[in-house]
Amino acid sequence: MFVATLGDTVIAKSENCFIIENNIYFPENDVKTEYLFQTKTLTRCPWKGVATYFDIKTTETLVKDGAWSYLRPKSKAKRVRGHIAFWKEVFVKELQAN
Repeated sequence: MFVATLGDTVIAKSENCFIIENNIYFPENDVKTEYLFQTKTLTRCPWKGVATYFDIKTTETLVKDGAWSYLRPKSKAKRVRGHIAFWKEVFVKELQAN
């Protein structure tokens, strides 16, 4: 189980994450998308395609371009479709099962 937090706010929690290139991807259904706002920022990855970025806004914090997703990934990266990754001030940790 992975949890992503920004300050005291949990923005994602999932048992169905996966890791690619040291980034943890959360299924979109497990992300509180009400905190995400799409920006105009785009980057390109040679094998995943174009990444779309999102600002993250909670009651106490705004992080510019703090999350990204590949809305239409290349065929080699089709696994990332429908998933969101975080960085900057977002803290992602793995919770250990009891």
